[in-house]
Amino acid sequence: MDVCDGDYIKADNEWDELRWLRERTDAPKGCRVEIVEGLVTVTPLARVRHHIIAAQVHRRLHEAIPEDWGAHQWWDIAVPERLGLYVPDLVVVRENTGARVTAACALRRQPNSSWRSPRRPPRAVTGR
Repeated sequence: MDVCDGDYIKADNEWDELRWLRERTDAPKGCRVEIVEGLVTVTPLARVRHHIIAAQVHRRLHEAIPEDWGAHQWWDIAVPERLGLYVPDLVVVRENTGARVTAACALRRQPNSSWRSPRRPPRAVTGR
């Protein structure tokens, strides 16, 4: 990839060009800059209530996921095959996947496995 004077780039492929453009997007502080289906998208900062709910779900996830998995907020999830780079509020990934998390590392339930925490009994479901 060659960066020339001004706002011009000669990228080896479309994915490199999109990532370069995303890194140089001048978005207001707190905004989320993602690549969605090949378009650089800027999402405004969410309301405080949204962040409170995300934090509550985050805490609950740590109780429910296996020990070798982690719940993280605002991690970059790259899906180059779909020209996407997402920054979800919460993501559950297997630990020790490295600095770059791809869609292949996303939460994938193994057959015959349970996401219930061994520390907490399952809740009974009752009708209304």
